[in-house]
Amino acid sequence: MNLILLFFLVASASLLGRLFLIQIIQHREFVRADSRQHGVTQELSSERGVIFATDKEGNLIPLALNKTYRVLVASPKLIEDPAAAARRIADAFGLDGEEIKRKLSKTGDPYEILGRKIEPEAADAFMEDPIPGVFFEDEQRRVYPNGYLASNLLGFVSVEDTEEAGRYGIERFYNSELSGANGILQGVKDASGFLIALGKRVFYPPKNGSSVVLTIDYNIQRKAEEVLARVKEKWGGSAGLALVMDPVSGRILAEAASPGFDPNAFSKEPDFGVFLNPAAEHSYELGSVIKPITMAAGLEEGVVKPESTYYDSGEVRIGGYTVHNFDNKGYATQTMTQVLEKSLNTGVVHVARLLGGEKQREYLERFGLGEKTGVDLPGEVAGNISNLASGHEIDFATASFGQGIAVTPLGLARAIGAIANGGTLVEPYAAEKIIDDSGNEVLREPRPVRSVISKETSEALSKMLVSTVRSGFENRAGVKGYFVAGKTGTAQIPRKDGRGYSDAVIHTFVGYAPAFDPKFLIILQLNEPRGNRFAANTLTTAFHSLAEFILNYYEIPPDEK
Repeated sequence: MNLILLFFLVASASLLGRLFLIQIIQHREFVRADSRQHGVTQELSSERGVIFATDKEGNLIPLALNKTYRVLVASPKLIEDPAAAARRIADAFGLDGEEIKRKLSKTGDPYEILGRKIEPEAADAFMEDPIPGVFFEDEQRRVYPNGYLASNLLGFVSVEDTEEAGRYGIERFYNSELSGANGILQGVKDASGFLIALGKRVFYPPKNGSSVVLTIDYNIQRKAEEVLARVKEKWGGSAGLALVMDPVSGRILAEAASPGFDPNAFSKEPDFGVFLNPAAEHSYELGSVIKPITMAAGLEEGVVKPESTYYDSGEVRIGGYTVHNFDNKGYATQTMTQVLEKSLNTGVVHVARLLGGEKQREYLERFGLGEKTGVDLPGEVAGNISNLASGHEIDFATASFGQGIAVTPLGLARAIGAIANGGTLVEPYAAEKIIDDSGNEVLREPRPVRSVISKETSEALSKMLVSTVRSGFENRAGVKGYFVAGKTGTAQIPRKDGRGYSDAVIHTFVGYAPAFDPKFLIILQLNEPRGNRFAANTLTTAFHSLAEFILNYYEIPPDEK
């Protein structure tokens, strides 16, 4: 009995002691633990949408996508031998061993980033024999698998003030669609910082960005890049452009620009000007490629016909000024078709005088040369015909052959496209459709702007431009078996001080095919070429190469046997 009583007394004392420990001594720790069981809100990152080109079969080819890399991270306070760890890390990933050693030697530091953009395979191989205190975190980066290809059109993504956003090109214009929306995770964490499995949770999943399918045909883009590179290699020049557009719909099929850049390494570019898109963000005096527009106005107003003649003495006197042909020669009696074939300045001045200044300006405005095209690209500038407000006859005369007025290459493509397609100005565009995270598609439809000339005028002028390619200086641009319409332009570049023109020139060629059922329009441009003054010598064979490729690529049957 005494033994039993003693047992109960000892047990009671032990229980009281345990309760005292729990209630008094450990109370504060339990309170602290309880305080760590609190609500938490966590942002879940969304994935940026992919940018695609297509081919003629409709296959999607990614031009901008996301890739998961590893970030190499260390907790220096856990590193036992910083020097040995630094040597192994530097050898494995090609990093600066001394810099790694410096970071690992921060003994009280809990977190140091040692390297970024580590390939997952390399990271996994390293972790087969890990170093305590060294680990990897995932990081998503924007990747452009084709490097320089279409870089001025695409732009790039950068992070500023923790915000990732498109900075130029398609990446910028469609940034809100591509970005998506981050998700939210709300719940309760336990004392160890982990979400309680049975705790109350609210979960809003991230909505990934929409993908953008461009109008760009991948194969035409590659060919345009190749042709432009060959032109630059042969003739030099400070800049160049190859633009391909469907003149009926306004779809941009290719845009190659030089200089370009690698969007994977945009931060290494010393000149931010290289990021601008020359097709939309620069306007130029383009010279004789404007002559078809002057002639279109004359045909539409009935002041001339293709067979109408004038006498060319080689010059025209206007007030105190004299306008010469490019070669300072006179060609006696010439038809309007011959004016385009021989690119006679005097001939288009003759047409402009018959029109009168008011009508001439009206048609330049109809063709959209003083406005933006509305293309879905950021930073577009409008053409400039403001000098015609002077009312001076000489300004109207020089505008008739493309000096004194400026237009973007896209503005020119849209204007000449109206001649090619039967008389309708259309809005160029670069994005065909948007596909959201659920697979829903929004398709962009062509947008006609206005009718500028009749179908009859369009057909008559196309015949004249076919003759220009076959019988004029542009004959090397032709493709056997096809009716190809085209015109060259050589424009002097204005001096930077605004006092007249320098000796430097811009070469331009614009053409379309098949001329009476056009599937594409090409603009080639070369700024400040060396070794040759005229575009007929520098760009016609390049046009031939690109046009022949597209005709074969689309399997377009020839116009003639």
